[in-house]
Amino acid sequence: MMKLILSLTLIWMLSSTDGALQCYDTIHGVTDCEPDQYCAISARRDAEQTYMPKGCKSRCPLGNYTFSFSFFGNMTVTRHCCNTSLCNDKDLPYPDVQKLNDLQCFGCEHEESDVCNKKVQCLGIQDRCISGFAGEDDDSKKFAGCASSNVCEPVNAMGIHFAKGTTCCGSSFCNSAWTVKLNVVLLLLGLILFAAC
Repeated sequence: MMKLILSLTLIWMLSSTDGALQCYDTIHGVTDCEPDQYCAISARRDAEQTYMPKGCKSRCPLGNYTFSFSFFGNMTVTRHCCNTSLCNDKDLPYPDVQKLNDLQCFGCEHEESDVCNKKVQCLGIQDRCISGFAGEDDDSKKFAGCASSNVCEPVNAMGIHFAKGTTCCGSSFCNSAWTVKLNVVLLLLGLILFAAC
């Protein structure tokens, strides 16, 4: 009878807990995550400061990785995501200061820009030009600039929802609609000249 009571007590205890993943959080100390979230810690470096937030993160690939982007400012982030309670307890090293590389892309002057034709010099691991819209469909913002290739993946390193039509490419200034139009014009001009001969 005692074994039955202990077994029932154990079953009740296990079923009464929601099993939420707990993570260290920069603001709240320890917090319960949503079912689709993991624990995360990020070591961020931008032009002015370094910052190390901890907390729960959606769409967070497990393990360590670094990503970088230059739109509406430049930022490089080293992140660690894990799926056991309180696993984001250790600090991460900040990413190195990024040096200029050979890639240049078009970028937006600010978040409300309709035209993104500002020249942006890419840094460090930023090996793609990117353009598109980020955010929810009703409140999406146009952006363009430089990014590391893992920012361009469907489940991207930043955890940002990119709207349809967001593109990445690997050559300088390839993230402009004018580039595509100019290539089509040159192709048509070549075909006309070829046909005329």
